[in-house]
Amino acid sequence: MNDWFIVRESKMLPGVKGAFALRDIPKGTQIIQYKGKIISKQISDTRADNHRKKGELWIFTLSDKYDIDASRQGNDARFINHSCAPNCEAVNYDDEEIWIEAIQHIKKGEELTYDYGFTEPDEAYPCLCGAPNCREWIVSAEYIFKKGEKEELKRKQQELLKENKTLENATHFKTEKKKNGKL
Repeated sequence: MNDWFIVRESKMLPGVKGAFALRDIPKGTQIIQYKGKIISKQISDTRADNHRKKGELWIFTLSDKYDIDASRQGNDARFINHSCAPNCEAVNYDDEEIWIEAIQHIKKGEELTYDYGFTEPDEAYPCLCGAPNCREWIVSAEYIFKKGEKEELKRKQQELLKENKTLENATHFKTEKKKNGKL
């Protein structure tokens, strides 16, 4: 149990767990360390593919050599969802540990989020945060979409779903359908 938040169904992503402040959290607070099994990049690539099929995003880049897989020995930090308008950030301390910290005052009951900051968009992970500045894909704010790239990602997403029917039931895709009223 964490002193700062509780895990329950996300308001932003129906059907997915989220983290909600148990009390007001001051700006700058170290809320929780992102924990999990430390794995090599080679193992990470294999596990990331397996997580992708389930619609999970539980692997975190730690360094050039290692990642953290929160599906193994992980804690509740893995339930803090992505948003294009986050109230937290992930801070990497010396390539040894990741902490989720508040970047603004967070009110009791508010859902905790941080920007996952992917270096490039993945067709399997459209952003569903609903923020006014939503980038539509889980990708860093600095990423600049090329003309037609978002449409191409949607096309690839549909191909991905046709090729792998099990992805249709993956967490992220079920959430997208539920959020868009298609379930």
